[in-house]
Amino acid sequence: MSGWTCSHQIGNTCDLLGRPCEPGMKGCTLYGKAVFADPATPSNEAVARREAMRKQKEQEEAMRRLMEAAKRGV
Repeated sequence: MSGWTCSHQIGNTCDLLGRPCEPGMKGCTLYGKAVFADPATPSNEAVARREAMRKQKEQEEAMRRLMEAAKRGV
């Protein structure tokens, strides 16, 4: 029994991709947006990459603010 339903799943087929449904596969609407219990699901790696990029941008923004504050002598 599944814990969710997908509007693109018709039987065991992904209507969007025209192949057997594999939640979290590349092309799936959940790809990169959800972490799955199966560590081999491609979505998990995409989520990790997205999170790493977000953290890097936050660090770069914090560094930019520090540099601006240092220029102002704060």
